[in-house]
Amino acid sequence: MTSSSTRHRIKGSIQERFFISWRRVALRQRILTGRRWGRNGELDQYQHYGGSMLGNAMKSLFRSGARELKDKFSNDEDEDEFATPYNLRIGGAVDIDTLPMRMHVDQLRMRLPEETLIIAAQGYIELGDGGFVHRYYAANDSMIQVLTINGVKDQHVEEITLFTPFKSYYPSDRDEWAEWTAKDGRIGRTTFTLDDGTEYDRIWFDDTTSYAEPVAYSEFVYEDPESDDHDEIHHKAMLYGRNLEADKKNEYLLVSAESYDNEKTVEVMIGVDLELAMMKII
Repeated sequence: MTSSSTRHRIKGSIQERFFISWRRVALRQRILTGRRWGRNGELDQYQHYGGSMLGNAMKSLFRSGARELKDKFSNDEDEDEFATPYNLRIGGAVDIDTLPMRMHVDQLRMRLPEETLIIAAQGYIELGDGGFVHRYYAANDSMIQVLTINGVKDQHVEEITLFTPFKSYYPSDRDEWAEWTAKDGRIGRTTFTLDDGTEYDRIWFDDTTSYAEPVAYSEFVYEDPESDDHDEIHHKAMLYGRNLEADKKNEYLLVSAESYDNEKTVEVMIGVDLELAMMKII
């Protein structure tokens, strides 16, 4: 069990990214069905405005309790623990071979991990049609994200991504929040520029030439696989990216307005693709 200070750090740094792959534009568009945010940046009640299977699945997830969610992921061998690909789990450790990324270190804006990642929390998002996002949060605030389709075993894995935190923002009033979450705010514009001038193009809704409404969704985060206690994190996010070295490498930027426990922040996280061969899971 993690300490209270570690739990606070993990909860305060949960950054979101799903459907990173550049080749999944059509599937990403369906994520539009979900929760809307009000004009003042507050979460409104759930509204179904897409009419797709994804909307029904997300509504079902919002209504379900922790026990129902665990039942959905339970293993045959241990009914009280979540099923998880590659044996990634709370309390597990992951060594990442960063050599392929260090070949681009002069171009990357993300901080590469220097030590073994110890998984301290685990999150889930249901995408509908058998799709799930699994997030593994390390005590050093890094995150490994795994996308599975039509199952949660190794053979169902579609993508693996490593994210590290870049910067946190703390808007203090409605006007400052509007700069991020209102229509034409920073989260949803066609590009996002860092303070050093590095520019990332919008990946989600990249066929739209103007502002696009950020994706809103909820995630259930657990710190104890044997407990039903969990946090429900609400997100309003947009994914950006840029190519390195003539399209040979992608670097992603996820900008997310997060709401949980009556606290709200804007978190920016930078990520790169991972291959299974780059990870040693202990």
